[in-house]
Amino acid sequence: MKRSANLWVYEWDELLTMPLNCFDDLAQPTKTSPHRQLMHLFTSVFKVKISDSYRNDVKSTFRHVSRQISEKLSKQPVYLCEVLNEFSLDEFHAYLKRCMLDEKIHNRYANVLQSTYKNVLNKAIDINVPNFERFYLPSSFCYFTRVTERYKPYNKDDKEKITKAIESEINQVSKFLKPYQKSGKGREILDKNDKLLIENCDNLTLEDARWLFENKMVCIPLTTSYDFRLTRAGSIFYKIINSNGENYQDVYESWGILCKITMNHLLPFLLKLMQITGMNVESIYALELDDLVDKHPATGKPCLRYWKERSDGQKLYHLDIFKANLQWLTHSQGTHVKDIFSTVTKLTSTIREKASPEHKNKLWLFETYNGLIKSLPNKSHVTSALKAFREKHQLLDQTSGEKILETTRFRPTFVSDLIEEGVSIREIQLLMGHRNLYTTMRYLDIHDFGQTARKKIRDKLLEIHSNLSSSVGNKNRKKANQVNSQESLPISTPLATCKNIFDPPESVKALPNYTPGKPCSTYNMCLSCPNMIITKTDLPKLFAMKRDYLVKIQNSRILDTPFGHVIKSNLKLLNTILDPEISEFSFSELDDAEGLSLYIETTELI
Repeated sequence: MKRSANLWVYEWDELLTMPLNCFDDLAQPTKTSPHRQLMHLFTSVFKVKISDSYRNDVKSTFRHVSRQISEKLSKQPVYLCEVLNEFSLDEFHAYLKRCMLDEKIHNRYANVLQSTYKNVLNKAIDINVPNFERFYLPSSFCYFTRVTERYKPYNKDDKEKITKAIESEINQVSKFLKPYQKSGKGREILDKNDKLLIENCDNLTLEDARWLFENKMVCIPLTTSYDFRLTRAGSIFYKIINSNGENYQDVYESWGILCKITMNHLLPFLLKLMQITGMNVESIYALELDDLVDKHPATGKPCLRYWKERSDGQKLYHLDIFKANLQWLTHSQGTHVKDIFSTVTKLTSTIREKASPEHKNKLWLFETYNGLIKSLPNKSHVTSALKAFREKHQLLDQTSGEKILETTRFRPTFVSDLIEEGVSIREIQLLMGHRNLYTTMRYLDIHDFGQTARKKIRDKLLEIHSNLSSSVGNKNRKKANQVNSQESLPISTPLATCKNIFDPPESVKALPNYTPGKPCSTYNMCLSCPNMIITKTDLPKLFAMKRDYLVKIQNSRILDTPFGHVIKSNLKLLNTILDPEISEFSFSELDDAEGLSLYIETTELI
């Protein structure tokens, strides 16, 4: 009989409280809980996840891994040192394939489960599980189907409608930043001694309430029933608002006064930021006041420092602490983002003073209906604000009546716009914050951005293939040393480019170690020369070259060509410079250089 769901949840919660820093910390399996040790490993990864979706993936992966192991061991106690080996992920891959064939899971989700289990296995290595030091990485599952409606780019009409709604709300909320101007409206209700001057109070209007606000409440909005009861003017003001069937917050806002900053007021700015940057929703939720950098010291470009949940489950800290990804912006984007940061900061300045240290530096700071000060991420408040925004601006499909506005659709729409504008894949990669060019290409393919995107991918693959293929030489070129013209492929070193390593200059040919018809043996050896001086300014280019060598190896069979030993030799030399364990450069210098290498194009691929 299967254990009850409640017992499973209880055990999971119990293991979450138990630290796991080394193998000896692992819980031991029991007869009633044979997979307890495995579950403990999974809970240790679960704890470092922030997003609910990531956490659900960890739980789901545990269930699948548990079933897979049960197929082999039945109800026997599972000890990690006995079940984990270098083929563990391969075996799980085979299990997932069977599930796909049985239509139990979709191939898209199979990749999520496989990636999550990879993170868990890396954790097992970190805590030094005996006899488990490495594992093979199987290939990913193919994406046979395309993205759902929740991730499709907005069409032109919907995009214009949403943009108009966002701009309208931003203009309306921004007006609250202007100082209040007295209207002079309403009748005099109280004398200087707060004695009532009007006999019939049943016919008092909102304009009369405004007179009280301007002359007796010194234009300071009261927001609690307690505050209203403290003065005669406040008490009468409250009664007038109620008798007219209005809400005091709505009345204040109609006068141009924002007495309470809610998620409804912040939402248009949040949507605008998603629209113009293409950032992930989670990354935007986590933004803080000091995350906008007007001018990065290395590039001179504006950028956003942000936290991003990575596939290895680690949170990347802000740049000024350890490490960060930079969401690079064009100068036009930078201007818009700066305006958003400035306006939101001014809108939240009053409640920011009262906020707890936990929330004080968060960009998206708001008040709840009962006066609590909170910050994002807070799914329920965003969902409620989105619903109100949709209804107010009628953001519904005219044919189906389904909602149009989804936060998940801004990022693919942003990419779609870039494609339509003819932006290169390399630029799209930088704007999306992808470390790898192939991540961007896969993103374009998965989200099916149409013929334009497929043409860009095809052109890029042809370009890469062309750079990897041997160039065809001039037919009239002399064939000295019997070098085939198809082998005269220019290859870049980190510090130079060799036209043809099979046809070096005469000075090299004259060396005693030169063998005619073979690649130049002194190729790129300048890096290992004791006279060579390499400073930290050279490091970004070296990292870029290493990256592109690895891409070549991963996506071609170049190691099987005559150039293979050259690339292996280059990588070995680069590792002596760039490996933090043996490099003479500091970890921070190498880390900064690797980040800057993302914005360097070498002649290897591009």
